[in-house]
Amino acid sequence: MGTEKTGKTLRDLREESIVYVAAELFLRDGIEAVKMTDVAEKAEVGVASLYRYFGTKETLVIRAGALLWRDLHTLFQTVYEAEDFLACSGMARISRLFGVYRTLYREQGAFIRFVGEFDSFVIRANPDPKVMAEYEQSVLNFFPVFLDAYEAGVADGTVHPVPSPKLYYDGVCHALMALAQKLLRGEILATDGFDDAEELDLLLDMAESWLRREA
Repeated sequence: MGTEKTGKTLRDLREESIVYVAAELFLRDGIEAVKMTDVAEKAEVGVASLYRYFGTKETLVIRAGALLWRDLHTLFQTVYEAEDFLACSGMARISRLFGVYRTLYREQGAFIRFVGEFDSFVIRANPDPKVMAEYEQSVLNFFPVFLDAYEAGVADGTVHPVPSPKLYYDGVCHALMALAQKLLRGEILATDGFDDAEELDLLLDMAESWLRREA
């Protein structure tokens, strides 16, 4: 009955459960440290079946990454669809959206680390772009939220129009993610002198100040 409701086959459901297990292991131990045999043992499935489902570790890593981004979007979706969020000015909504990175850094450090490891892993693996499509789409789930807020801000006068909202969004998100990853790695140079809260807040303030239209 459950498969009839969701339209998913038993194999689909089995694959999803394995991807969840793999994602948990990648978050806990790191992508490179986790072997396919580890996933098979934790998921209680044969190694041969694991390879039959996914073919390669690269495919499993990408599926796990897409799953984590989707779960993240679902986690914050209730916030973005709430009446108090939609009632805010466009700039206030953008500020709250980018504030997610502060929350992620403080509460979801394993996810921030995973994204950094994922990027390095994919560069080395060089997977087929078709395999990456699901992951890319899951990452882009947040852009429509920003674009709606940006357009609302331009309309209500709180946001200064920019030539390319997508370029601005990508640049800010990449900078925030890179800084969060560096802070989580810890100090390398004696002169680093990290103050994580101040550095993240400073970057957020600069990004928002550049976009904010003063009254």
